[in-house]
Amino acid sequence: MMVWILAPGLLLADEVNLQAQPRLCVVPVGEQSCSLQLQVSWTSATFRDVCLHLNGQPESLQCWQAQQAGTFSVALTQTQNILIQLLDAENLEVLSEVGIPVITRDLRDTRRRRRHAWSVF
Repeated sequence: MMVWILAPGLLLADEVNLQAQPRLCVVPVGEQSCSLQLQVSWTSATFRDVCLHLNGQPESLQCWQAQQAGTFSVALTQTQNILIQLLDAENLEVLSEVGIPVITRDLRDTRRRRRHAWSVF
């Protein structure tokens, strides 16, 4: 019985938390891609050697050695969804990942009329 109680605690001790802002990238009307200032931060309960990786790019954005936390900022222009991964530097295992959808939306279509249709003024 004690093994089951301790097991979840052991898993949480090795947890890595990855966060990215903004959470959404909107393609402006008439444009092909969205531009954003991506800010990424991560924390770990243990010291780690990790690298931050962006989908579609062969090289890592940033690497840290023997750290428990890190932050990184980069300007991006993307046409498709963004996947950010935090990888173990030694075996390239994915420790955590965050997806940022790229959407095309005409915001003019979602505006509600401020006046009633029957109003003269």
